[in-house]
Amino acid sequence: MQTLTHMRQVIRELVQANSFIELTCFFDSLEAQWRQAPPGEFPAYLVAIEGHMLVDPQSQGDRALSQVIKAWIHACPKAYHPQVVMGMHCFHRACQVQGAGQRNAARLLAVEQICETATAHLLRAMDRCAQPVAAAIGMLRISAQLREPGWLIELFQGQPARYRPSAHADVEVQEAAAPLLVKHGLLPLAELPQALPACLSRRVDHENEAPRYYWLRHALVARPGCYEAIQALADYLLPRWGASFDALDLLANGPLCEAWDEALRNALRWMAVEDRLKLPHSEQLQAVADWQQLFDAWLQRPLRPRESAVVLAWRGALRSSALQDHAGGMRDFAASLACNADHGGIAAMGEPFRCLVGLILRDGMADEHQLLRTAIERLCEGRSHAGACAMRAAGHRFGLWGLPRSAEQARLWSQVAVTRQREGQAPGFEVLAVARLLWAANRHEVACYLYERCAELSLPGAALGMYELHSGSLGNTPAHYLDDEAAEYWLQRAVEAGSRQAKYNLACLRMDGDEDLNERSAMLAVRRLLVDALGNPQTNARARLHLGMLLRQFGEAQERSEAVAYLSSLVEHPDAWIAGRASAELGLAWMQGRGTRKQSRFAAIEWANRAAALQPGDSAIEDIQAEILNSHNRVKTLVTQCGATLFRGTLHASELPPKQAILEAARMGASA
Repeated sequence: MQTLTHMRQVIRELVQANSFIELTCFFDSLEAQWRQAPPGEFPAYLVAIEGHMLVDPQSQGDRALSQVIKAWIHACPKAYHPQVVMGMHCFHRACQVQGAGQRNAARLLAVEQICETATAHLLRAMDRCAQPVAAAIGMLRISAQLREPGWLIELFQGQPARYRPSAHADVEVQEAAAPLLVKHGLLPLAELPQALPACLSRRVDHENEAPRYYWLRHALVARPGCYEAIQALADYLLPRWGASFDALDLLANGPLCEAWDEALRNALRWMAVEDRLKLPHSEQLQAVADWQQLFDAWLQRPLRPRESAVVLAWRGALRSSALQDHAGGMRDFAASLACNADHGGIAAMGEPFRCLVGLILRDGMADEHQLLRTAIERLCEGRSHAGACAMRAAGHRFGLWGLPRSAEQARLWSQVAVTRQREGQAPGFEVLAVARLLWAANRHEVACYLYERCAELSLPGAALGMYELHSGSLGNTPAHYLDDEAAEYWLQRAVEAGSRQAKYNLACLRMDGDEDLNERSAMLAVRRLLVDALGNPQTNARARLHLGMLLRQFGEAQERSEAVAYLSSLVEHPDAWIAGRASAELGLAWMQGRGTRKQSRFAAIEWANRAAALQPGDSAIEDIQAEILNSHNRVKTLVTQCGATLFRGTLHASELPPKQAILEAARMGASA
């Protein structure tokens, strides 16, 4: 979007020259243009006050941004916009800290402290402006998504501002919270405001319970019909925040929006659709038809360029992936990119971008108009879309897709890609998914570069990707990439980085190798790897299976009981291989009496037969079944089975395969 590109350039030049007075004048002029424009027609102003345009994301981060805004405030202490920008910057950092790790007392305190700072700056901004719409919108977001500081509630109640979250936190919690602020160049608020800005009125009862409506009222008093204020409220009326599915339609049809045109009201209604966008698989025929009908219907409505860009992009993605209409998909992608919209600021563009990349690189569609380059550059202009940044890095490294060859640009954009990925800014297309797609498209050298560069930058999963590349696990691997020594090196790097998948892989290699696991220390080392692999959705069940196998064979008495527990928990797993192998291992446990209540050949045979029925043709399971049945000799097999039946003893139902499972396994075996 040309307006945003020019605006970013002007802002950066003013910051680099330390021309903060001129920067204030520029923001004031943006606000004046925004006020003169019809509602929703000049989004550049609200984008600017987010603050991220002040620094270069390729080489500077949040800490540098904090320092720039502090310098701006120091240079223009009575100005409105530096305070607003700092308030919005702090709000976004609070959200970032909240979602960046495990919820605990230290993280909660850090979020509350950053919220305090954000609120203080927004209140100062209100003291410096007669109609502080942007500051009110900032407070609306804080009150709706996080929580107003306790001292602000005290001020509204006519009491002195006293409540500080840090005053009620243990010293250890305060010490643990401090680095979360310092990381972003922030400090706890030094002094509490002791009075509300003069422009703020009293709250009515329902506004005490839902402060967002108080701040909305003030924003709309300052600018009636303000689209951005109502949109900020609408963000928290989506179903994922607990609102009803028709909440946005009711809002769009209500009195707050009565002065808007239909395109603007449709922008609110579309938010509910955009929040649930999901690309169906081609075999989901009804879902494909439903989404196609929905996109076609929306394109018949009056829409702003922003909504048109998203609808066209998603219809293009649907056409290219689910309907195999590659030409139609390319036309929709071209039409989407032709819309005068801030593509980089739209998270919903990530999934369609992935489809466009696949359409051109994997499916071989001609890109005569350099749509891929346009899409890459547009998406990189925002603060998310790590996948686009990874594509840009690869393009610059090899001079692909119309991007000029530049090692320096490749280095910078790969750093941006990893930074955004770490911050969770990779909607619909993650950095390592880019590498996998490039590999699948036979761009092996390009994919290898991305994997290795990301591993150098310690992106989680990249070292494991290098292991899979050199071990041949990625498939279609050229011979010159196969390298056992390199694979071992990268697997160890991945393990050291804490990858659960890597720990599972290493444990399996050690169990299948020549290592003597009768040696207690060796067994415990493998066990530790498998225990560490638990909790990962991709490896959890298989790690439990291998724990059962390991402890059944090499564990002590108590550990063998644990083995049986691990195996028993998997015998009805939806993955037939896991369920089958767990059943076979239980058969061995019962045959040997290791970890079971007693030794029972009958139970062993029952479990082995179930395993064979679940996984017919599996050589490992067939070998286990043969061992249990003495299948090397027909006479011994018959004797074993008869003896097992005659001397089965008392077995609980829970110690045998579930009857329903036996019937289902038999049916599966018959159908196979």
